[in-house]
Amino acid sequence: MAEIAPPGVSPATVITEADERRSARGAVFSMFVDSFDVYLPALVLPAAMAYFMPPGLSPAIRATFTTLLFTIGLLGRPIGSVIFGNLSDRIGRKPVTMLSGWGFTIATLVMGLLPGYSAWGFGAIAVFAVLRLIGGIFLAGGYAAPIPLALEQARPARRGRIGGLIGIAAPGSVLVVNLLLLGELNALPHSGFLSWGWRLPFFLGFVIGVVYLWHYRHVVEDSSVIAGRPKGRQPVVELFTTHRKLILGVFLFTCGYWFATQMSVSFMPTLLLQVLDQSPKLSTTVEIISALGTMVMIVVLSLIGQRIGRRALLVRWALVMTFAVGGAFTLLPVAAKAGAPAWLIGLIAVAAKVLPSAPLGVILVYLNERFPASVRASGYGIGYMFGLILPGLYTFWLLGLSSFMPYAYTPVVLIVFGGLLMFFAVRRGPETNGPAVEREEEAR
Repeated sequence: MAEIAPPGVSPATVITEADERRSARGAVFSMFVDSFDVYLPALVLPAAMAYFMPPGLSPAIRATFTTLLFTIGLLGRPIGSVIFGNLSDRIGRKPVTMLSGWGFTIATLVMGLLPGYSAWGFGAIAVFAVLRLIGGIFLAGGYAAPIPLALEQARPARRGRIGGLIGIAAPGSVLVVNLLLLGELNALPHSGFLSWGWRLPFFLGFVIGVVYLWHYRHVVEDSSVIAGRPKGRQPVVELFTTHRKLILGVFLFTCGYWFATQMSVSFMPTLLLQVLDQSPKLSTTVEIISALGTMVMIVVLSLIGQRIGRRALLVRWALVMTFAVGGAFTLLPVAAKAGAPAWLIGLIAVAAKVLPSAPLGVILVYLNERFPASVRASGYGIGYMFGLILPGLYTFWLLGLSSFMPYAYTPVVLIVFGGLLMFFAVRRGPETNGPAVEREEEAR
């Protein structure tokens, strides 16, 4: 592979094939660690909330507390995206990766050491929530630095493949958590799981974080010295002045995507366990099968997006999410109420989980390609994370909707709204690759 200088990077900076491979591995690792720490509470706590909560609470209240702990972590990420995105565009991707990595790695360890309701009462949940907020702020650095670096160092023809590899790390981490959780549920008595078994995934997250930091410190080279910005100019200021229409369009797109997706990736275990009264083993099995299916679909859609255009694929997939995923979430309560067999409920749940996450690899590359290099980390991080704010409050949207419709059906409203918002937002944006872009370049 010939040496290249990424767009917007100093011409003196050259990227070798080895640099491309190392940065791609670093981004995959970053996505794995990020998703592992982000989704731990959503996957583990529904089966362990008796450790943190008093008995006798209604299913809706228990579900609200569980999802609230997850949501707080999401709300920290927009804060972190501003801090670390701005830093990444100013001082480089690698220093920001190390700083943010230490933050979320330590926060994950402390969460695994917390006492429960019997020792601290509701104070245990309060401390957990604070740690989730802190961890969410630092986790945003994993989006603001390693992923833009990897895609900047990738040849345009390989971005789809690398985006797919980065994307499959997210369901890969979910797969690891659920395999560990399923093994614990099968091997440990319920009392053992509640007292110490739930901690093991958090301790594993700490170990993975340490390995991640070692990899970035000793293996990955940072070539992201951005040239051409006026001295003293803050990237985040440039983003919201020169590129304000761009960041608004990206925000609407990601907001729609997360409204449609959070029900599947975050709320599904709570829905199955605490609302539809399904078994923890069924929920965990659904997560494992869905993770495997999602990994395959992410690669497939990433390759298709590289060929036909990423915008072209995302427009079509927004409609798939709107109608297919919305339909699956409508069927789940119907099937559970009718006493359908567990395998049928599980099959519907798997479809509802795989389809929303399938375009993740395409989205990662598409968003990075939308922004110039001088504000890429800021734009990508802020656009991606700020789109989480309103969808991240889904706990309250679901409670509000439940005042005039059954709680089990409330996710359908958010899915349909999000899918349609994503559809109209991505339609208004430009294509970044594929035949349409090639024809435009030839015309010039």
